[in-house]
Amino acid sequence: MVRRPVTEYYLENEAEKKFLELSNGVKLRVLYLQAENPSDNSLNIVFYSGFISYIFLWKESVEVLRKNHHILFIESREKDYSSSPKEETSFSIEILGEDFILAFNALELDPKSCVIAGSSISSVGVLMSMSKHDFRPFLSVHSSPQIEYKENRKRKILATYFPHWFIISQKPLVYLFYKFRFRRDKESGRSRIHTLSRMLQRSYLNWMKRLESFLPDYEMKLESVNKIKSPVIIVGAQDDPEHDTESIKKMINFIPGSKYRPVPSKNDTHNETFGNIILEEMRDLLPEIS
Repeated sequence: MVRRPVTEYYLENEAEKKFLELSNGVKLRVLYLQAENPSDNSLNIVFYSGFISYIFLWKESVEVLRKNHHILFIESREKDYSSSPKEETSFSIEILGEDFILAFNALELDPKSCVIAGSSISSVGVLMSMSKHDFRPFLSVHSSPQIEYKENRKRKILATYFPHWFIISQKPLVYLFYKFRFRRDKESGRSRIHTLSRMLQRSYLNWMKRLESFLPDYEMKLESVNKIKSPVIIVGAQDDPEHDTESIKKMINFIPGSKYRPVPSKNDTHNETFGNIILEEMRDLLPEIS
């Protein structure tokens, strides 16, 4: 189990928790947070975050959105409480997308009353599945999905071949490196440090070693997303060292009717701006939404 500071669990502690046993043998945990001020116009906002990212890293967006809307946060298969069969070691955008569709169907939600919010590699999988299954939510807003991804081979080698004690011994140097990379935005730096801490945990390193492919290379094809028929917003940071901004912008050339929304002067989208963009786009489609 990955250990985190107690303060990071507060959203999880407030949430109603549900476990979904999917038909493909995967178990996913869902965190449900009811709107603080529910109304007839409250929608379900379904989060499906990227690799290792968990609800605390999206706390600012979640707190903005849950004022008037319900949050369902689906944890992907590598999370602490979610899991896949031991013999199933692959991890790909196609698998993430299929997991999402199966989980959404298991929740018995009406897509027309839902907003989908995803990020990174998980968003790519969701977008591909939306096209494949003709899945039409009210709106979907995706943070930092890239047209293509090149595997971080140094990270994979480190997780696979170096002993845990050696990796931990290098932790201070790695932290300094991350703080330098994110020096322009302290909040972004903190969110990245949280993610980094989880990746350096023994349980996650062991999990990575079991994978046949850890965050594999991919290149999205036009035909994999060109059948999407619902509004799609692509959100990208102006300067994000962890994601290729130009690759993110290219998404709108592949998805019919999609729109790009930048997060100015930020190194990533883990902030309340992402939540506010979702609300603004919801109001554009339905003005009476608060």
